[in-house]
Amino acid sequence: MRIVSLLPAATDIVAELGLAGDLVGRTHECDWPPELLSRVPVVTAAEFSADTLGSREISDAVGGAAHSGSSLYTLDTEALAELAPDVVLTQDLCDVCAVSYSGVSQAVRVLEAGPRVLSLEPRTLDDVLDCLVTVGELLGVRERAERRREELRARLAEVRRLTAGRARPRVVAIEWLDPLWPAGHWVPEQIACAGGEPLLASPGSTPSR
Repeated sequence: MRIVSLLPAATDIVAELGLAGDLVGRTHECDWPPELLSRVPVVTAAEFSADTLGSREISDAVGGAAHSGSSLYTLDTEALAELAPDVVLTQDLCDVCAVSYSGVSQAVRVLEAGPRVLSLEPRTLDDVLDCLVTVGELLGVRERAERRREELRARLAEVRRLTAGRARPRVVAIEWLDPLWPAGHWVPEQIACAGGEPLLASPGSTPSR
């Protein structure tokens, strides 16, 4: 199966399932496993440079008229067509975090052999682990994915056991500095699991700047 991943987390999931060898396309941000860097071509690009723009400038660009909520990332549709993927993994959780789902859907509609597009939208830790099974089922390795999910759940349970009863430091996780943007979704659960008390955001929430 030929897989194009348009989300670094999806690339990680494919690798976790032992199918990294089936990846034929990736984002410019996918850097794990390391062997992908030389073997798998990049099909996305950022329209801005974090090296030259500050936090506030990037935020203004995201909210400005130039984008008005659309993705800040471009998809090389010609390269995508040449790769002829069977599956495209993407997301619909954040229009400014990766190539938007609507942009991907529009791109694949013009391909002669339409690939299956799977959008991943986890908001909690359980959702993240369930994505393993969702992707595994699509790629024909559901049993392997279910085993891996249970292994990871067991690891999380062990971390919770080790941190139970200890003093819980109050923790603020920041996703963006200017303007201040606390990290939500699964991050508060990660903090709690590791023994902290998350502030400013609750599990599964979508904080605003």
